Amino acid sequence: SDSSRNINGDIMGTLFVDKLDPQSGTSLEIGSSGDTITIPSGATIANSGTATGFGGSMTPAFYATATTTRAIPDSAWTALTYNTEVWDSAGCFDTSTGKFTPTTAGKYFLFASMRWDTDVNFNISYLGIYKNTSVDAQAGFPQDYYNIYYTGAIFEANGSSDYFWTKAQHNQGGSQNLSASAYANFFGGYKIIE
Repeated sequence: SDSSRNINGDIMGTLFVDKLDPQSGTSLEIGSSGDTITIPSGATIANSGTATGFGGSMTPAFYATATTTRAIPDSAWTALTYNTEVWDSAGCFDTSTGKFTPTTAGKYFLFASMRWDTDVNFNISYLGIYKNTSVDAQAGFPQDYYNIYYTGAIFEANGSSDYFWTKAQHNQGGSQNLSASAYANFFGGYKIIE
């Protein structure tokens, strides 16, 4: 070591070692609450184990698909449900309502897709992602032979009461069905690390 003592008698300096092991048990603590541990420029931290408490987590995250046909009436925004959860990291998605209610405040990237089960040309139809009761992201196109609609956006959630869901609308006259293809009918999202 290369050391000296300060005015309080504490040893200060540089300690040269190749390995630090805990004196007892399996936990090693460096520094105390309020301390700043500095990794100098040019140094590399090589991790071969499990790192916790660094950066952030991209959860809650979910992805759900619809594998059943859903009937959408004419000229009315209609809530969509998704009967299959592919994943749901924190149990925040409800298949019965199609709602995602994040339990953690932050920004989320949400995306959705749908396809009509018809080769009839619509004048126009819509897919929207709603935050609570207002549509915040929307795709609207003339329908042409099984086209797939996709929309996505970044939303902010308060982590307590905000929820997100999807709705569809068309003006074709009479009820129209969405397809039952999981690859074309889905709703998903994840928390963004800030």
